Amino acid sequence: MAWKRELSQEKLQQVDELHTLLMQNQPVTNGSDSILWDAKKSYTVKAFQQAVNRESVCDSVICKVWMKLAPPKVEFFLWLALLEKLNTKEMLWKKGIVQANQIGCPLCTAQSETENSDHLLVACPISWSIWCTIAEDLGQVITVPATFRHHFEEWMSRQWRNTIMRKLWCSTFFAVAWSLWLMRNEIIFQQKALNVEVLCNLIRWRVTFWQEHGRMNCHTRWMI
Repeated sequence: MAWKRELSQEKLQQVDELHTLLMQNQPVTNGSDSILWDAKKSYTVKAFQQAVNRESVCDSVICKVWMKLAPPKVEFFLWLALLEKLNTKEMLWKKGIVQANQIGCPLCTAQSETENSDHLLVACPISWSIWCTIAEDLGQVITVPATFRHHFEEWMSRQWRNTIMRKLWCSTFFAVAWSLWLMRNEIIFQQKALNVEVLCNLIRWRVTFWQEHGRMNCHTRWMI
């Protein structure tokens, strides 16, 4: 098979895996197509969901991003981050787009720290200081997690007696992660200087804006 562009090493590996999978299954030339299910059980939606969850990478934790507490593009961003599919510098290096000496974190400017989702969104000292500041605004103390996914799990599992406060707490996670990503892009592509105080105020403003306009249930009204 001829490809229109040269494939990266990662893509070549995926092509080999696909070929291997296809070679394990041979079509039946003399039979007709049919839909099969587990012969021991009748088909139900619940059975289908259980089968999908067993095979799917997008597990129940990651699917919690679709809470309608933030604009759809922000939910999609967080979904990619939890799947470690963001185009961070490390990801671009793996794709052969940037060089190994160009993958340092743009927030803490530590060239020894590789910019991946975990570092950029939670492990970076600048990022973590922002998380702690915003959590303190809501009277909460947070501990350093092992990964961004663990941070998401711990944040979302925190118990609140008041429903409004719980929604505020959850939407804050989206706002912090999204704001860090936007700030990262502005530093890289627009050479903007990082101002932590301004960024924290912007996060607070986003949370307030989303809380007010999210009640309209109209995606065309979502902004920022």
